[in-house]
Amino acid sequence: MTVLIENEQLRALISEHGAELTSLVEKNSSREYLWNGDAKYWKRHAPVLFPIEGKLKDDKYFVEGKEFHMTQHGFARDSKFSIVNQTLNSVTLELCSDEQTKTNYPYDFSLKITYELVGNILKTSYTVKNTGTQTMYFGLGAHPAFSTLLAAGDRFEDYVIETEPRTTLLRIPLKNSLIDPKNAYQEKCSPLEITHETFKDDALIYDLKQEKETFILKSKKHGHGVSVSSNDSKALGIWSSYPAKGQFVCIEPWWSVADTIDSDQDFKHKYYTNVLKQSTEFNASFDIKVF
Repeated sequence: MTVLIENEQLRALISEHGAELTSLVEKNSSREYLWNGDAKYWKRHAPVLFPIEGKLKDDKYFVEGKEFHMTQHGFARDSKFSIVNQTLNSVTLELCSDEQTKTNYPYDFSLKITYELVGNILKTSYTVKNTGTQTMYFGLGAHPAFSTLLAAGDRFEDYVIETEPRTTLLRIPLKNSLIDPKNAYQEKCSPLEITHETFKDDALIYDLKQEKETFILKSKKHGHGVSVSSNDSKALGIWSSYPAKGQFVCIEPWWSVADTIDSDQDFKHKYYTNVLKQSTEFNASFDIKVF
């Protein structure tokens, strides 16, 4: 089932499958800002990354010595969520632990995601609750993909990424989809001229140190685009498909990251992991503004 929310300026569609945003349209212009999910390039639109973001070393981890397996980005993106509240301009969906989730993630949890339209902004909020008796460890991330075909005649190379307030950020290298924070370095990333070759070595990852940052993707020709803002994300990834030349760029706020190249695979030791004691909650959010 797909849920429609709208206000005077925007219309959004969210699927119960993965609680995934699948469309974000400016009503006056009928301009679609989200990637269309063409499977030839990348079949998703904006998957939810939980209970891990990125890849685990050897796709496995250990909790109290017991081995568990999980593929990249976790299982939430392929799980069915339930609608727990809906208004004209907002919807909240929830995923709860069950026997199936416990086969590869041993914790009891509730994950709620709220989408709300306010003017020309889509606000996305997450609440993760530990509903069990043991201390819970988890990762969380967003993965929205934005179209680079906002106007007739657009080309991928017409788009540029800018950041504010900081224009130089700490870049974390990737090696075989694992991060190497020990070799992180400062990089001037605004403006960032993009081509498909920009992503030949996978995503560009920046350590945000949980400080507010806005990433802006816009056309150099007509000026339309999106801004993605977060007050507290730990890192952010910029990605597009390569060598398949999809006409989209992902701007991804993350509250965790992939395993490090030297990970000991103990989930408690995971780099930038989040910790919740019994009956406590974790809250995070980010905004997408269209223009």
